[in-house]
Amino acid sequence: MSNISQSGTYRGSVIDRGLSNSSGGHLQLEITMQATERYNEEAQVWEPFNYEDSEAQAYLNLVTGKEKENSVNCRQIMRALNWDGMSWSPLNDLNSGLAGQIQWRMGMETYNEVERCKVQGIDAYDAAPGRKVEKLDAAAVRALDAKYAGILKGLGGGPKPKTARPATPAPAADPTPSASGTPMPTPSTTPTPSASPESAKPKRGRPATPKAAAPKAAALSQADAWTAYTDKASDKTDLEVQNTWVAVVKDVYGGDENVGEDWSGVVAECLQRLGL
Repeated sequence: MSNISQSGTYRGSVIDRGLSNSSGGHLQLEITMQATERYNEEAQVWEPFNYEDSEAQAYLNLVTGKEKENSVNCRQIMRALNWDGMSWSPLNDLNSGLAGQIQWRMGMETYNEVERCKVQGIDAYDAAPGRKVEKLDAAAVRALDAKYAGILKGLGGGPKPKTARPATPAPAADPTPSASGTPMPTPSTTPTPSASPESAKPKRGRPATPKAAAPKAAALSQADAWTAYTDKASDKTDLEVQNTWVAVVKDVYGGDENVGEDWSGVVAECLQRLGL
């Protein structure tokens, strides 16, 4: 547990680190750090931090509940420790050659009515100091819009009402007067089939067997399509799944607004591109 009790940005040495399982049973990286400097945000300078309580403990989940990588935490670790992301082993070995000095941010959090100072993120030792927000990229955000379409609809962000097509005006009546002095009636645009003796006779032979209609894929809403897609692509990474979805919507349809109410075609194209 961290014994630093002040919020702020610190930097110092990594004195221990290793892999463990979180309370929820997920793989995590524990890092114990000792601060040597604290950033003065008003003066915008690093100042020595020579206090007895100078240790901080970071707990960073590496995978999510669906056994996929926690991309935000993994990117932080790669940036802070110069980890290449190719194997977990270096993270579990303090002498593996990863960065021995890092920077981190601490803030006050309340849990079970107890307030304590916790590590909220890590960064490279010489990174620009200050509190930062870890933002997802634009592609990931668009994928989230699809994933949580049902929630957004409930918040008022549902599909826009359909615009009614303007009615086709009926052809104008012929203004040329008839012999009686009244305008000629408007001719019907629907051709009237002429009856003939041959057509009136019923044709002999077996009645034509109607062709069976080809089975049609069930229509899927945007939210249902995302769920079906991610279930079938569960062996792919989150980033690969999201980027493929965004690419298909953009390349094939030109944007979300052009897909319509049935998103099953998006699912089929995504799975085909992923080789599933």
